[in-house]
Amino acid sequence: MLNRAQAPLIKDAVEFDLQLPMSQKHVLSNGVEVYAVDMGTEEAMMVNWVFFAGSWYEPKKLVAAATNHLLKNGTTSKNAFQINEHFEYYGSYLNRACYSETSELVLHTLNKHVHELLPVVAELISESVFSEEEIATFKTNSVQKLQVGLK
Repeated sequence: MLNRAQAPLIKDAVEFDLQLPMSQKHVLSNGVEVYAVDMGTEEAMMVNWVFFAGSWYEPKKLVAAATNHLLKNGTTSKNAFQINEHFEYYGSYLNRACYSETSELVLHTLNKHVHELLPVVAELISESVFSEEEIATFKTNSVQKLQVGLK
């Protein structure tokens, strides 16, 4: 039985046996490195796109975070509603995040739907539009979040 009156043994923080799965590295014809981890025969997959585009690279404050956030708000051929409906129809989820040195998009989907979703992700990356209205909404929402967070 566990004796709660006795402190547990202290172990060194580096004493662990972490077994990571092997990854395969592929280099595309355009020089982009792709790393794949085969985790078996699951029906779901996660695809990460990582860019050197974090706050370290931005010419003005919040450009990286705003750009990353607004990626899903419209392209040259789709509005935010159509984009979100497309991902929702296939039961998938596209998340985005911006860090100090990188920015990323993360797609969670079933394997069978990836071919329907990749073209839309490519469109988000290469054909996003940032309308004045969307930027104004982003600014307003960001100020409101900051005000709530400071209370």
